[in-house]
Amino acid sequence: MLRREISAILSREVKEPLAQFVTITSVRMSKDLKHAKVYYTALQDDAGLKDVAAALKRSAGFIQRIIGSRMQLRSVPHLRFEYDTSLRDAARMEELLRRIDAGSSDEES
Repeated sequence: MLRREISAILSREVKEPLAQFVTITSVRMSKDLKHAKVYYTALQDDAGLKDVAAALKRSAGFIQRIIGSRMQLRSVPHLRFEYDTSLRDAARMEELLRRIDAGSSDEES
């Protein structure tokens, strides 16, 4: 629910151009529900990701205020954005497995 709301706010209401092209992959709440790690991906190179991270950090307070006004929450969680490396890691693993498989195919021939 929170992931969907943050995604909608980013795409429709945040004025930061770089933040609008971010995909929220998951949100992890602390046990006391006062903090949320918001994991995201973006189609940027490493230098561009730093700019995206800065844009999200600047937008966090605005997003929190909107969440507070729209959602029935006891307290609005403090948002901390973190780049989700799982997609990049999975692609790297797949490439390594492909190389291993290609190497074993060459040895069998």
